[in-house]
Amino acid sequence: MPGRATALALAVLFALLAPGWAAASGAWTTFTRAYTYRDLLAEADTVWCATGEAGLLRYRPSDRSFVRINREPGGLASNSLSRLLRDRHGRLWVATLGAGASRLSADGTTWDLVNRFDGLPSDSVTAFAEHGDTVMIGTTRGIALWDGTQVTGALPNGFDPSPFTNGSDWITGIVAHGDSAWVTTQLGVYRGRFSQGLTDWAKETAGLDSLLPYQGITSDGTTLMVLGTTAPFRHPFDAGGPWILARDLAGGGALPPAVRIYEDLGKILLVTDQGFYTWTPAGWGVITTGLPSYQGDDRHTFALTVDPGGRYFAANTNGLYESVSLPDAWALHTPDGPPGNNVINVAVQGERVYVNTYEEGIGRFDGRQWRNWPFVAQLCGVGCDSTFAAPNYAFTLLVDLDGRKWFSCWGTAIEVLDDRQSPPSVVHHLYRPPILNGERHTTAWVGALDKQGGHWFGMDTNDSDFPPLGLEFYDSTGAYRANFRPDSSGLRGSKIHGLTVDKRGRIWVGYTGQGIDYFDWDWPNADQAISTVPPLPTLRTLGGTERYDVQGLVAHGDTLWALTTSEVIAYRIVGAITRLVSYPIPAAPGSKVSVNPLAVARDGTVWVGTVNGIRVISPGGGIRDFNTKNSPLADEEVRAVHVDDATGAVWIGTARGLHRYDPGYRPPTPPVPPRLEFTVYPNPARLSALGVSLKLNGNSTAYRGEIYDLTGRRLARFSGVSNQRVVWDGHTDQGDLVKPGIYYIRVESAGKSAFARIVVLR
Repeated sequence: MPGRATALALAVLFALLAPGWAAASGAWTTFTRAYTYRDLLAEADTVWCATGEAGLLRYRPSDRSFVRINREPGGLASNSLSRLLRDRHGRLWVATLGAGASRLSADGTTWDLVNRFDGLPSDSVTAFAEHGDTVMIGTTRGIALWDGTQVTGALPNGFDPSPFTNGSDWITGIVAHGDSAWVTTQLGVYRGRFSQGLTDWAKETAGLDSLLPYQGITSDGTTLMVLGTTAPFRHPFDAGGPWILARDLAGGGALPPAVRIYEDLGKILLVTDQGFYTWTPAGWGVITTGLPSYQGDDRHTFALTVDPGGRYFAANTNGLYESVSLPDAWALHTPDGPPGNNVINVAVQGERVYVNTYEEGIGRFDGRQWRNWPFVAQLCGVGCDSTFAAPNYAFTLLVDLDGRKWFSCWGTAIEVLDDRQSPPSVVHHLYRPPILNGERHTTAWVGALDKQGGHWFGMDTNDSDFPPLGLEFYDSTGAYRANFRPDSSGLRGSKIHGLTVDKRGRIWVGYTGQGIDYFDWDWPNADQAISTVPPLPTLRTLGGTERYDVQGLVAHGDTLWALTTSEVIAYRIVGAITRLVSYPIPAAPGSKVSVNPLAVARDGTVWVGTVNGIRVISPGGGIRDFNTKNSPLADEEVRAVHVDDATGAVWIGTARGLHRYDPGYRPPTPPVPPRLEFTVYPNPARLSALGVSLKLNGNSTAYRGEIYDLTGRRLARFSGVSNQRVVWDGHTDQGDLVKPGIYYIRVESAGKSAFARIVVLR
C-alpha cells in the first residue's frame, strides 16, 4: 500500500468542494451507490474514500456530510478507483482501474490525468509512493516514474527483460525509503536503489513462505511489512537476514488471518477477518475486534485509515465507520444514494423519481434524499421498510392516474406501491406462488395506461418452460381483468417489448420479431357493462413492420416512434398511416435488461438508449450522441430513459449508475481574467514517432492559438481547446512531424493573448 504525505490543513479546499462542486459539469448530476471501498485517506476535517464503482467520496466529520465526485470528461477519469496519495505539493492522486491516475490540484479546482499516452505501462493503477518530487506509479504491468511534468522512465522499459521475475509485473505495493525502493508484485518482493538508477533490482524473499499472492508492502519508517495471502512478514530497513513471520499480538496470542494492509501517518494498519490491528514494537495492537472482513469478498472487506488526531475510519459496503470513543465504539455514516447501480427502469411523478434496479431493489428520490426498498434486508439504511415482498428483478415501472406505482417483480408479484401516505402500502397481485394454472403472470416487461386509466402490460419470460403471455389487463381500479394472447385473441405474438397509447386511445403493440399491431380500445364506455371485459377488437398490422424486432414504442402527438435493434422510425398516425423518416442508432439496445430505452420530450426531441450510449434526435433531425468520452455517463449501456415533462430533465439509467441531464442548462458566463495566464506541459516535451502530447492549463475556459518555429513560421493552429486538453501533437497542419528544437505557442482567450516557449527533445 502507498505511504502517506503529511496531512494538510485544506480549509480552502473544503470551501471549493461544497456539494455543488460534485456536479461541476452543470447539466449533469450522477447518482451511484458505493459497494466496495479500496482505500481511505484522512486529513484534517476530510476523509477521502476511493470506491470501486461510485467514484471518489469526501466525508467531512465536522458536519457528517458526503460529497460525491464522479467520472466526467476533464475531471475524475473513472468511477472505479484503487489507491490515494497526497503528494508533497498538495496534489491528490487518485488511482483508477482502467483510466490511469487522476490528479486534483492543491487548490481543488482542476483535474489532470496521467495515463498510457503519457508513458504508464498500464492504465490500471495499483500503487503509489513518493520519493522527493518523484511519484512512483505502480500498475498491472510495471512501474512508471513521474517527475512532476512527465514520465521519465518505466519498468519494464519495453526493451530489456523485466526486473520483476516469475512473469509478474502486477505491482501490489511500493515503499520508498532513503536510497531504496521496495516493491511487491503478486509473485515477488524486490529492492532497487535510486543511487543506481533503479537498475540493480534484487529479489528479497528469504524467509517468506509461499503465501501468494503478495498483497502489498508498507512501512512505519522502521519496519517493512509484507502481506501474503493471509499473514504478514516483517523486515527491518537496511538490515540483513530473512523476513520474519509477524503474527504475535502485543498482549499475547496469535494474529487472525489477515485480509488487507495499509500505512497512514507512520502507522502500519492491518485488516483481518476478526477486526483491525496496528503494529507496535511489542507486536500487533488491537484497534477493534468488532468489525470483521472476509477474504475474497471485496464488498464486506474494510478499507482502513487514521487521521492526524488518532481517529480511525473504516469503510465497507455498509458505509463509513468512525471511531468515536473508547474502548470500542464506532459510528456508521452511510452516503445517500440509490438502491444500486444496475438500473433498468426509471419513472417520474411530480418531484419524485422512482428507480428499478436489477437485483438491488427499488428506490425513490425526492430531490433531497433517497428512500430505498432493498432486496437484501441487511442493506436497508435509514428510512426504508419491508412493504415489498421481494423488490428484485423489477422490470416494469408504471405510474398510474391515481399516483400508484406498478412494478413487475419477476417470479414474485405485480406490486402496486401507494406512497402518498406513510408508511407506504403495497398490494401484491398474483403473489406467491408465481405460477398460476401453469403460467407465470409476473413477468411483465413494459406497461401503458389507456385513456380510461386501465393498465396494460406487455409480457416476457425468463424460462423457456413458461412462454410469455402476450397482454395482461388490469382495470382503472387496479383489479386484474383479462389476459390476451395469440391462442385466445388476434395478437400475432406473445413477447412484447413495445407498448403505447396514442391520443385517440388506440393501443400500439410492438413484438420482438413480429412487428407492430394496433387496435382501438374504448372500454368501459356508456354502452358497455363494467362487469365483463370484451374481447380484443380486430388488430391491424402496421405495414412493412412484420419482421421488426421492436424494443420500444412511444406515441407523441401525431407521430408514432418505433425503436428496433438498428434504427428508430417515425410514422404519421393521423389519417393514412405513413412512414415519415428513420434514423440509425449507434448500436442496439441491450436485449436482456433495456426495458425502457426510448423516450420523447414535449418538444419532440427523441432519446434513444443503446449499448453504445444515448442518441438524441432533435425535432429538426439533428443528431447528438452522449457516451463516456463526451459526458459523465457511468456506462455506455443505457437501459432506461425517462423525460420529466414538467422540467424537461432527462433521467438516464445505465448499467453502472443513474444520471439526470438538463438539456436547458446554460453555464454562467465566466469572469474575464485581468490578463491571460497559462502553462503548457510537459515542457520540455519528448518527441516520439507519434509526436508529442502538449497540453494547456490556464485561467480561462477555452483557447485558440498557433504554434510557431524560431523563424516565426506558423506550423499549426488550434481552437476551442479547454483546460487539460491536447493543443498540439507535434505535427504541422500539413501532417509533417516536427524536429527537436525550440518552438513558441501563442494563445488567445477572452480577447487577451499570451506567449510561451516550448522545448521539444528527442
